[in-house]
Amino acid sequence: MGFIDSIKSFFLKAFNFSTRSSRSEYWYVFLAQILFSLLTQFTPSFLFLDLSVSVISILIFLPQISLTARRFHDVGMSGWWQLCFPIILLLISVTLYFNSTFGFVFVGPLSGALFIVFIYLMCKEGDTRDNKYGSDPLAVFREKINQNLPE
Repeated sequence: MGFIDSIKSFFLKAFNFSTRSSRSEYWYVFLAQILFSLLTQFTPSFLFLDLSVSVISILIFLPQISLTARRFHDVGMSGWWQLCFPIILLLISVTLYFNSTFGFVFVGPLSGALFIVFIYLMCKEGDTRDNKYGSDPLAVFREKINQNLPE
């Protein structure tokens, strides 16, 4: 899936929490969000621009959760696993607020490990066969490639 197709799919499937999304769709949307962020960081600040960036950030919040859930589905996991990360951020915040040694010893390494696992799962190739969340999102592309191969 290409860059433009990924962005289209991101918005068209904004409220679809039940199917699957490929790695390319996830990472192209991530790239688009980084580029948008960089673009807005290096432009002069105006009230209208700041307000529009805030509105856009709020508007893409739910589609991003949906995309992450679909990405988890592609590797055969429930989308609910993404709730681990806000819980860890909450634990880190509480640790910093209370300046807890236990928190620094336990929560720091735990959050780092979970971050590494999250990146691994988002980079992992999805199931090439159907799983309980649906068919392979790249099946159409794989079929086209197989048809063009010489025998």
